[in-house]
Amino acid sequence: MQDQVLFVYNAKSDLWNKAFDFMHKIISPQTYNCNLCALTFDNFSERKEWTEFRSSLSIDFKFLYSDNFENEFPREKTSYPVVYLKSNNGIKKLISSNEINTIGNIQGFMQLIKDRLHV
Repeated sequence: MQDQVLFVYNAKSDLWNKAFDFMHKIISPQTYNCNLCALTFDNFSERKEWTEFRSSLSIDFKFLYSDNFENEFPREKTSYPVVYLKSNNGIKKLISSNEINTIGNIQGFMQLIKDRLHV
């Protein structure tokens, strides 16, 4: 199995929560509780620099909502948003929610990913 980086949003996958999150990001972005979303997306689409960054790496990225992550890894207790590295040995936290929530811009986030993955 190829290693995979799991990005887990602080959001749920059902339609109601998706709609609520979309409106919340537009109406009151400063109180929105998913800095991973804020770093990687603008109001309507993925940030261009984030898309280019992902394309430049030969690593498999997977994006999950918190409820999907909990279904797939029910024994893993964590705060969201969070980034994990999944390998043949299981999963290992790569970037904590505290770290994600203190990153001020996409460039800092991308550099942190590169540093943690040693790429």
